[in-house]
Amino acid sequence: MVRTRLKLAVTLTVVVLALTGFQTGSHSGGGKSRSRGHSSHHDSGGGCSSDEKRNDDYGGSGSGTTAPTPTPSPASAEVVVVDCVKPETKKLKGKPARRADTTATLEITSKVWDTTTFRVTLEFKSASGSAVDSAETLVTVDGRAKKRFEIAMKKPKTVGQVRNCWVYDVRVER
Repeated sequence: MVRTRLKLAVTLTVVVLALTGFQTGSHSGGGKSRSRGHSSHHDSGGGCSSDEKRNDDYGGSGSGTTAPTPTPSPASAEVVVVDCVKPETKKLKGKPARRADTTATLEITSKVWDTTTFRVTLEFKSASGSAVDSAETLVTVDGRAKKRFEIAMKKPKTVGQVRNCWVYDVRVER
């Protein structure tokens, strides 16, 4: 009897999570990260949905910590990390010393027709995948255009702990 109730409880939990659109995602190292806005044709009601889902709508496999995926603005923009921060390097044989670079370069592509202001949140992650720092900025982009911009670390002294940059959230600023 207890076993049957447990099976029922697990089945109901899975069904509820599936119907509410619960998602988990993972992100693993590398210098590039990507966040996509989702199109506004998603069903906002309950029940079954016949929405088309791309493979990248769901978290993939890979090393790193799995965490809930933030919900982006509908069909708003795509943001890509072009260049992450870099720690200071000492002068070595044949290589010059380099000062620390505590700003990340990103590129945003607007998916809307009008000039829009977006709030972009970037996380600076350690080798273990935990957040070392985060920063956000407002970026105004002409309709259907691309724009490069920079985000500086709030805690630049932690740059030596950063292994990658991850676009955490992109929202339309109203």
